[in-house]
Amino acid sequence: MAGDLIVGVGGDGSGFQAARVAARVANLMQSTLVLVFGYEAVAMGPRGGALEEQIEAVGDSAVAEIRAELAGTYPNLTIEVEMVQERPVDALINAAAARNAEAIAVGPGGSGPLKAALLGSITYEIVHRAPIPVLVVPNDEADTE
Repeated sequence: MAGDLIVGVGGDGSGFQAARVAARVANLMQSTLVLVFGYEAVAMGPRGGALEEQIEAVGDSAVAEIRAELAGTYPNLTIEVEMVQERPVDALINAAAARNAEAIAVGPGGSGPLKAALLGSITYEIVHRAPIPVLVVPNDEADTE
């Protein structure tokens, strides 16, 4: 049995295609798939409060949606979830290190120049900082419309 596969999942559905591909690989390798939702509610200021609760609710919903889909497709696959109060990049790298993971899977980030400049920065940073292989999975065509 190989090490875990880590997947970054965003509250906007980003990472869903990466999770689908990683689930297929994890199933073949008989590995555990770990869906990671990293968030930083307030970069400066106290933890807790309504904003943090809303972000956690968005994350819970997104992770539950993709987890249910993957569990239906791969009933024998072990799927775990980590909700991490860290920047998404740090959450993914730290989860991978803690689990001695084989790889990290992420989506490409944004689809237009402005989105890519804002959202693609997570993917860019993961690719350059991760000490293990990173799989960048393009979005499904239906997801980009």
